[in-house]
Amino acid sequence: MAVTISGMFGQGHTYFADSPVVIDISGLYWGHTVTSPFTIVKVEVLYDGNVVGDFHADAGGQTSISFDISSALRAIWSDYDFNATDAEVSQAQAVTNISSAASQTATRNMREYSLHIQTEYLANDDGGTFTTTDCGTFTGGQCLLGGYTEVERSEIAVKENADVSHLEHTGIRYGDASTKPISSPERVGRDSITSWVDVQEGQTKSIFYSASCQGKPDDVTGSSQGWTGHAPLVLRDSQTYTDFLFVNRRGAVETCSALIKESMDIEAETKTYSKVERPTFNPARTLMAFSSGRRRSWSMSSGYQTREWAEWWTMEFLMARQWWMLYKGRYVPVTVTPSKKDIDIYDRQKQQMPHVDFTVTLALQG
Repeated sequence: MAVTISGMFGQGHTYFADSPVVIDISGLYWGHTVTSPFTIVKVEVLYDGNVVGDFHADAGGQTSISFDISSALRAIWSDYDFNATDAEVSQAQAVTNISSAASQTATRNMREYSLHIQTEYLANDDGGTFTTTDCGTFTGGQCLLGGYTEVERSEIAVKENADVSHLEHTGIRYGDASTKPISSPERVGRDSITSWVDVQEGQTKSIFYSASCQGKPDDVTGSSQGWTGHAPLVLRDSQTYTDFLFVNRRGAVETCSALIKESMDIEAETKTYSKVERPTFNPARTLMAFSSGRRRSWSMSSGYQTREWAEWWTMEFLMARQWWMLYKGRYVPVTVTPSKKDIDIYDRQKQQMPHVDFTVTLALQG
């Protein structure tokens, strides 16, 4: 019987690298020695000609076994660098510089991988030697950066269907890969950029649009086809907001706007050294000072939010891995730290709307 692979592999599906991706291997053959004390199955995950994952386990003489290869899929994306030259960040930067209502679209393609399967068992009838069988290489694996939450996984009845197509027209947010709530308006600045994120045909697509788009990124063409099912409710405020980009859990660039608390700190540190002069009859020393730091930081707030949006700010924005802030006309890398170790999303004893406070520090020296 030939070895076959099923489960979350192939069939034209694309899976998120940060979610459990389980493959099922069946049709294993152990000769006439199914009582062998060692029946090892080895799985190599191949990407771009290199082995990025190596899994092995004892099948216990069974003809089928399963592996979770998500760690290897994360390794496939480990070389992706979310920096200022990233296509999605560059597209968002372009939107800030255009005067028309034309939107900019950035797409991250899927990455393809293959599996190499080997079996090895200890045969009792030939002197206790190991028999190794190459079961072949299987192509057709596809993955995207990102993942599912536990809630989303629980809503998928069949694990084989837990690919990115599950988000198309059936996801929590009308089929896109954004994580923003839709039950209440998204508060942004008057001139802020907003975005929505979609997953289509093995690609994660971020669409950015400025305030001039008036709610539809394709206003320039006079058509809103395909937009109304994705657009969040946006409430533009006249207060001064600061725009941010960050990478959401599904591996796509998301936008948000925060209120600045009119507070900026500059880190500064001075070290003093003794400088010994050339030998003279009267030895003398002078002092030299070297300054360092100059990192700017700001105290900011999400502003008063509904409970759902406050949870989004905490679980998505504060727990992201990469952020950029619009600073003097350019998106620059920053780090975001909560103002408190414990964040109260809501307190029934207090009659007030929740807000999330945090500190933003430039991730640049100088």
